[in-house]
Amino acid sequence: MSVHYPKPIKVITGHKSVREALRDTQSFSSDLQGDADVRDYRQLPLEVDPPRHHLYRVALAPYFVKPTIEKLVPIFRAHADRLLQEYFKNPPADVISTLALPLVMHNLGAIYRRPQDVAEWISWGPDVWTAESHVRDGKVLHEYLDRIYEEAISGRTNDVWHEIARLEIEGKQISAAEFRGIAGVMLAGGRDTVVKLFTGIMWHFGHNKVDLDLLRNKPELINSAIQEFLRFLTPLPQMNRTTVPESTTQDLPDDRYVGISFISGNFDETVFENPFHINLARGRNPHLSFGFGPHTCLGNHIAEIEARVFLESLLSSNYTWKVHAEDIHFHISNLESVPDSFRKLELRLI
Repeated sequence: MSVHYPKPIKVITGHKSVREALRDTQSFSSDLQGDADVRDYRQLPLEVDPPRHHLYRVALAPYFVKPTIEKLVPIFRAHADRLLQEYFKNPPADVISTLALPLVMHNLGAIYRRPQDVAEWISWGPDVWTAESHVRDGKVLHEYLDRIYEEAISGRTNDVWHEIARLEIEGKQISAAEFRGIAGVMLAGGRDTVVKLFTGIMWHFGHNKVDLDLLRNKPELINSAIQEFLRFLTPLPQMNRTTVPESTTQDLPDDRYVGISFISGNFDETVFENPFHINLARGRNPHLSFGFGPHTCLGNHIAEIEARVFLESLLSSNYTWKVHAEDIHFHISNLESVPDSFRKLELRLI
């Protein structure tokens, strides 16, 4: 569920410049709303500036800290082992719809204590904005958010939505719109980004058996491999900032948007040696796939732990595969060898 913004008038590129811009929340503000074609509320804490951003972040942090997610590792492992076995026992099928998406949704069901919603989340497909048509439409997501908010405030459930609906910011319980903004990010932030990560891992190993063998022989490289996959695949390549905070005035200039190119930082040759090569043994890896500064991704530990469990399941499975069919949209310009999105990926055992 990606965020769509108007085309920026300029884009900030390069590792150093991107990091500086992400620190400078006064010049490059997050006080804006994306997806104006499908929503009229802000994703929180994504689209608000400090100091209010910090209040939301502190309130939500307990759900995303490493010790909280580590407790779920046995559940994640069971999900990964089962879905990998099911995938490879059948004829070649699309990795995205039959492995990566179901795995991520089952994991989110455990994190949010909503296993009863997993089938519904899977039915939305890769992007909830196009869940029922080829045209972007917020109807499916908003019907879900309205339903779970009603359940949450009625006290009929004991899950994450029940707790989120009762969060207080500066002593005031959050509104229905704030709930939409928070729950929407919690469903989106760990959805298509991690699906792309898992799909990209399977794609790489399908073309590079030597790297799969390397990890099996040197499992101590798993953490390094995770960071390298995050860097190379850059699940969210770019986001917008605004030079004029949108809540401060109604007289907003058309040229206020500035793009922040995370992917340009991840392939900056002054920081990463041979960046267009996936090096699972790469040492220092200051990638920008989780952003940087105050808005660093709140779910970074979830993605890393899910990826670690997924890789451990792959390595212990003894499966070896090759790509049977693929349909990939690659980036343009000097990034033409880097996948932007996976439309289809089918694998078969060898």
